[in-house]
Amino acid sequence: MSDDPADRTDSTTGSDRDATDGNRVDGRTDRHFEIHELSTLVDDCAVAPFGPDGRVNRWNDGARRLTGYDAETIVGAHYRTFFPPDARESDRPERVLERARSNGTAETEGWRLRDDGDRIRVHEVVAPVREDDEIGVPVDRPVELAGYVWLVHDRTEDYERERTLREETAFAESVFEAQPDIVYAFDADENHLEWNERVRAVTGYTDAELAEMEPLEFVAPEDRDRIAGTIRRLLEVDEYVTAEADLVTKDGRRIPYEFNSARITDDDGAVLGFTGTGRDISDRKARERELERLERLNAIVRTIDETVVAAETRDEIEQAIVEEFAAADAYRFAAIGRTEPAASTAGYSWEPTVRAGIDTTAVDGVLPSFVEPPADAPGVSPFETRSTQRYRHLHESPIDEWRADARERGYGSVAVVPIVATDRAFGALVVAAAEPSAFADREREILQEFGGTVGHAINAMAVRRLLYLDTVVELEFESTDVGDSCIALSHGAGCDLSVDHVLPLTDEVFVYYLTVSDIDPDAIRAVARDTPSITELRLIDAADDESDWEVVVRDATVAGLLGEYGARLQSQVVHDGVAELTVHVSLDTDLRDLVGAITSTYPDTELVSKRTIERPIRTHGDFRRTVESILTEKQRLALEAAYHGGYFEWPTRNSDASEIADRLDIARQTFHQHLRVAQAKLLSAYFGARNETTTG
Repeated sequence: MSDDPADRTDSTTGSDRDATDGNRVDGRTDRHFEIHELSTLVDDCAVAPFGPDGRVNRWNDGARRLTGYDAETIVGAHYRTFFPPDARESDRPERVLERARSNGTAETEGWRLRDDGDRIRVHEVVAPVREDDEIGVPVDRPVELAGYVWLVHDRTEDYERERTLREETAFAESVFEAQPDIVYAFDADENHLEWNERVRAVTGYTDAELAEMEPLEFVAPEDRDRIAGTIRRLLEVDEYVTAEADLVTKDGRRIPYEFNSARITDDDGAVLGFTGTGRDISDRKARERELERLERLNAIVRTIDETVVAAETRDEIEQAIVEEFAAADAYRFAAIGRTEPAASTAGYSWEPTVRAGIDTTAVDGVLPSFVEPPADAPGVSPFETRSTQRYRHLHESPIDEWRADARERGYGSVAVVPIVATDRAFGALVVAAAEPSAFADREREILQEFGGTVGHAINAMAVRRLLYLDTVVELEFESTDVGDSCIALSHGAGCDLSVDHVLPLTDEVFVYYLTVSDIDPDAIRAVARDTPSITELRLIDAADDESDWEVVVRDATVAGLLGEYGARLQSQVVHDGVAELTVHVSLDTDLRDLVGAITSTYPDTELVSKRTIERPIRTHGDFRRTVESILTEKQRLALEAAYHGGYFEWPTRNSDASEIADRLDIARQTFHQHLRVAQAKLLSAYFGARNETTTG
């Protein structure tokens, strides 16, 4: 390590001394002090005279203790001997001597070498000596240089302490400034002492303004008494405290913060003040509020689900939904509207039907604009995407109508939830929340699922109602559209077939039970393999001219489409690719919408007829009489004995076939035969009574 580059240079001229001190020579002051005497007197530092060539002339005890060199070794050595190698190579020793000669003195600080090779940090002064014994006076030609005097003081310990302090200070400052949180320090009188850059960035105050501020000036008015008490407790009782409060910025914004503070004490334990950090907890608070909203939303959904199960009409379901949402503290109002395809344009129209927490004027005014938003709005119609739309921070919305209404009615966000079943839209729920950031992703997902649940409940209600109606609308269609799997199968094989039953496994997977006439089963298999929508085919039974099949069909089907409208396929008979379909729907079904959906999905289809028909009412007594009429006496006895004897118990039967057969005094095989025939007749009567159509 070389010397420090910044050297201090002082010029010393001295002053006359009194004649009685014995140091005057021929009427002038002897500033040389006889250098060898000076080197003896100054014992706490190294003092040595150099010759004009920079070589050591004399050596005192202080120099020996400092450098480790004794006089015999060092006298005659050059000044550069004390410099580390890198400083020697840069001619630094010669530059120090030259500066002393030119300026009258050269004061430097740097590293020097001891005799044992260790480095020491020194403060040194080198002054020139003229031939007239003047010390520390610049040497001007032609005055000759007599030599130099070298005074050196050991600063190694001081330097190390200073270096350690500098490093600690630099480290503390770097940690202080690197904190992502605000850092502060106040004295015991609550005067602001220190703060990091983050305080300025967050609050917007300048350093001059911060220096004049007290802790409570940063705190929201409603939190000040509580925070003042916390500060008193910290200064008087507790060593560490944590508190939450809104930090108020210079421009009036409020930011939720968590403050963690600790006492500042001296070695005697006296409290000098306190320091601490403040962390922005906006995200944490937002998560907490979101969790609270999720809990409330789930509670609302559970309550409504119970209502949906017990409800007998769609009106009951819709009224329960809006009332539950409007009654919750987190929400301001709710409204449900039913939807119909728009008459003159693509898309849907939304007509509000029930509301809670909001007046009719607003329902008819601003709410439809959330369902069908204007072109400059950030969202789209939920009927277009079949997904929940949300509009947040409405107090600052660029849509004037939304901004004004949100401020007037005190809501901050709106969610528009489509009520759908499969792909059919029944309507939309509009919910307004007080909080501007409500309806986060998880809330939106729950509302999305909720809309689907309500849609399926409404659709299932229509299907159940159709089962018990004694008056229905019967529609007959004729179709050659090979988009339907049954028509494609008949057309490809050139055969006749009828749909005996359709079993829906999911919204996209259906099992068709077919009877096919006048064709070899292998021909049916060949055509089925070339029909993309048919994924599985199984032969159930085959006679001379007929065969029964189980066919798994994926994707769109006529039965699936009808199910979306609460309609049922009564029969479907296909003759060489031409199908006749009979459909039953309830009287309140929108026939235009239903027929439009069928003909748009299957273009080669047309409505042939429409009529209202009366269906006989089937009572439980009717069903019992039907069963009794089709069972023989032996079949009825076998079925009754098996049922009451515990034959059908699970997982362990109370009676086996042999025990039941013995009780009836018949062979075991005979019992099995009677029981299977009886079960078949019972199920046939049930499914026939429950559904005279081909779908279940």
